[in-house]
Amino acid sequence: MENKSYYAIIPANVRYDKELNANAKLLYGEITALCNEKGYCWATNDYFAELYGVSKVSISNWISLLEKNGYITREIVYKEGSKEILNRYLSIVNDLLKKSLIPNKETFNTPIKEKFKDNNTVINNTINKKEKGMNALIESYSDNADLKECIKDFIKMRAAIRKPLTDRALKILLDKLDKLESTEGRKIKVLEQSIMNSWQGIFPLKEEVNERVKCTSDKYDPFDI
Repeated sequence: MENKSYYAIIPANVRYDKELNANAKLLYGEITALCNEKGYCWATNDYFAELYGVSKVSISNWISLLEKNGYITREIVYKEGSKEILNRYLSIVNDLLKKSLIPNKETFNTPIKEKFKDNNTVINNTINKKEKGMNALIESYSDNADLKECIKDFIKMRAAIRKPLTDRALKILLDKLDKLESTEGRKIKVLEQSIMNSWQGIFPLKEEVNERVKCTSDKYDPFDI
């Protein structure tokens, strides 16, 4: 795997594109972080699937979404004389973004490099402290591995839409989740519903809301009104 860039970039046109789901946007940011100085990454679907804890089919769908909407290009290299795939290259389409991914070697040979290292250490320490706090909340909330992963996916989605959760916000959200549903399977469905729709909060399942409306309407006879 190639060396990662210093940070992931998700530009505004990607962040607010309604044609993309939150996970596709997050994957776009990961691709920018993996792009080397040539402007492409050769990470496989297996790599991304393991990274995000999802199936290769999901990764393939997200990549297709990004390609269909013109944010990345995909180049397949086959072994000579066969249809066996040798390499797959993903490239960022935005030329300005490509330039921002290439480190300025002269800049990093100056004393600014030391300042960058110091600032980066402070930022990393802050992020690590926040992640530890959230992980502790998640671990204490449930022993169900699927539910814990779903909570983490919701946190990633919030970060992808630039609405990151604080520890306190996560605690409030988990308390609300307990009030909405009592079983872990139903809690997972509530979180997945918000992730798929890029919602900032959690809400009753749509099917349940529709059922309530139906039940309410059944109480009245139109001839009685």
